[in-house]
Amino acid sequence: MKPEFWEWNAERYLELNDYFRIRIKLLLESDPYLQELISAREGLQLSHITDRMTQQDQEMWLEFMRLDEAKFYRDIQNHLEGRGTPYNSRTGFGKSTSAENEDQTTW
Repeated sequence: MKPEFWEWNAERYLELNDYFRIRIKLLLESDPYLQELISAREGLQLSHITDRMTQQDQEMWLEFMRLDEAKFYRDIQNHLEGRGTPYNSRTGFGKSTSAENEDQTTW
């Protein structure tokens, strides 16, 4: 049996990636606490942002993190086995710098 991190759903990953890209941007622009941290230059941590999310968003964030871990392990395994796009130190696994793939860019 494969460990849980091998459960992969590319469609859901992209959906959550897009959702959180927008959600985090909105939080950074609208949450007074986060804005204060940014302006005070005290160092904004990811936990500061996720702590300000709703309970539902926090649960979806955990799902996204599990999928991101699954993607990481898939990318590493493919790299080690010589499959897929090779790792590039500037762009990561399978990422392109071309503008044609910009709609499907993930964080």
